[in-house]
Amino acid sequence: MQVEDVIAQCDDGRLRRRDFESVTKLIVHRIGGELGKDAIEISKAFQDTRRFKAGSYTGGHMPYHFVINRAGRVQQALTLGDNAPHAKRYNSTGVAVALIGDFRVYPPSFEQYEALKRFAGFWRLYGLEIHGHDELHGASSDPSKACPGHLLPMGKLRSDADEVAAELARGMLEFQGVSFRSTTHG
Repeated sequence: MQVEDVIAQCDDGRLRRRDFESVTKLIVHRIGGELGKDAIEISKAFQDTRRFKAGSYTGGHMPYHFVINRAGRVQQALTLGDNAPHAKRYNSTGVAVALIGDFRVYPPSFEQYEALKRFAGFWRLYGLEIHGHDELHGASSDPSKACPGHLLPMGKLRSDADEVAAELARGMLEFQGVSFRSTTHG
């Protein structure tokens, strides 16, 4: 998995600093494809602050640190030190990743889910908890919000991400010379 840096094209340059050491969560969101096919287009959509437009809810700010498109491409739109406006009181403690699609209607593509699973696995290894936006009490002003949606099951994602984290940890240990082979002693 490779993360494409598109911060220069997405960040509005307005400082919203936070101490990354306070981050404890990876928060998974969905974003409708009508707002764009990648992080750059989506960040432009959030610049529109007219009533009922995407940016009217975020003050014109891009709300997501990372975006994963339907093909599984991962793009970084904001620095990790940016206090992005994505989940109300959890903004300062969460890394926001948005998948393009409506997972109330259809599931993520295979490529998209595989990228998310691997991406989430890296963050699990780092020690972050994984939550869907609607799993966090007080993360939205809409109590009936379905984000990311029931067709992106968060329990399965957490389990899959933990498996990826274990594989990554094992690979790092093997790289350091630790053997996992079983031996027979006669």
